[in-house]
Amino acid sequence: MKKTLLCLLFASSVPFMSHATDLLDIYQQALENDPVFKQAYSTYMSSTEAIPQARAALYPKLTVSGQVARNYENVVTADGTLISTYNSNQWTVNSSQALFNYQAWSQVQQAKASAKAAQATFNDAAQNLILRTASAYFQVLLAKDTLNFAEAKKRANKRQLDQAEQRFKVGLDAITSVYEAKAAYDQSVAQVIQSKNNQINQNENLRKLTNHLYEHLSPLRDNRIPLVRPEPDDINEWVNTGLRQNYRLFSAKYGLLAARENIKIQSASSWPTFALQGNATQTHNQANVNSNSTTAFFVPSKQSNANLAIAMNFPVFQGGLVEAKTRQAQYDFQTQSQKLEQTYRDVEVNSRIAFNTIIDGISKVKADRQTIISQQNSLESTEAQFQVGTRTMVDVVNAQQRLFEAQQQLASDQYNLINSFLNLKYLAGTLNVNDLEEVNSWLETTRITGFPPQIPVDAGKK
Repeated sequence: MKKTLLCLLFASSVPFMSHATDLLDIYQQALENDPVFKQAYSTYMSSTEAIPQARAALYPKLTVSGQVARNYENVVTADGTLISTYNSNQWTVNSSQALFNYQAWSQVQQAKASAKAAQATFNDAAQNLILRTASAYFQVLLAKDTLNFAEAKKRANKRQLDQAEQRFKVGLDAITSVYEAKAAYDQSVAQVIQSKNNQINQNENLRKLTNHLYEHLSPLRDNRIPLVRPEPDDINEWVNTGLRQNYRLFSAKYGLLAARENIKIQSASSWPTFALQGNATQTHNQANVNSNSTTAFFVPSKQSNANLAIAMNFPVFQGGLVEAKTRQAQYDFQTQSQKLEQTYRDVEVNSRIAFNTIIDGISKVKADRQTIISQQNSLESTEAQFQVGTRTMVDVVNAQQRLFEAQQQLASDQYNLINSFLNLKYLAGTLNVNDLEEVNSWLETTRITGFPPQIPVDAGKK
């Protein structure tokens, strides 16, 4: 079954209205700048070049050589001394064609398997880029939300501190209320400092993908996401899809095939090889013999010879090298086999975890929203009771703390739910830019254009 990964490449000519930086903008820049994705692409392209290199051992070879020489010969005989000088030029053509070379043939099969493994790894990297981009994007939003909550908490605590000081001045409260409000305010100041630093760090993490810093990212529209169960709503279907289509699993399978071919390569090192070999040589001489003897050299003016042969090479014994390399290849095959088994289990287990996380996340978000309503009502009631003296400043501060914690928990759970939704599709091998477009539609963005054309990248075959 042939699989296709749709990898989005944004064209510079596609018009966009001015809008805050949204998830699709970040993804475009990640495609152009992420070093991990670029490494995967160059590694894949490099692996494809191993195939013609391996095939070269099975194809005909032809070499041409030549030389031009000035020859000087001095021969002393019983009859005298012969001194001969002459010019010569020689041209040689050598050719060979493998007739039987099992090792070379196995190397071709190994190169093909390795290239398919690298292609699957590249496709996995393309899907993983979508996942990493979304995760980094929402980590920045979460950091910003956390900072906003911390600053709101700081402002609320400052108002409570001012009220406590005023009530203390007119004798309505004891000094302990001022101390309690001051302690809460000081703690909120420290939380703001920590949240600002965390926001800076998350922006830097996003910059590792895109090599850009951003002043403003599009937030969730109305701070809400749709709560939709996975489709299909069957955990076993997602697991089975992942076991059929996950690219990491494809890469491990082809890696196992390459390891098996390596066993054949090493064991075939002791097999005989047969090749058809031919060569032709032609020599031209221009004789000029000087001699003080009546005998002269015979220097042919032209000489040609050619031959055609079947050559055999049979390495009978190489000191145990072949046997050792074969055993090593067999151990490598076992290692690759266990890697495949590990990947198989990872896909199966992580798919179940991701599916259950989504179901659990939907329930948590619903509960978080209801908790915020309850905490808001509780805070308003506590503040009213504080004004009439039936509640203390500690009660008000605690009610505020619970409300801010509920708001922050909702933000965190919503972002985690989005990431789980994308992660489930990544594990199933179906994650593509259409999923990113769907998530982007949940953001406050003025983007009005659809997706630019998509370029397919073929995956391996199962």
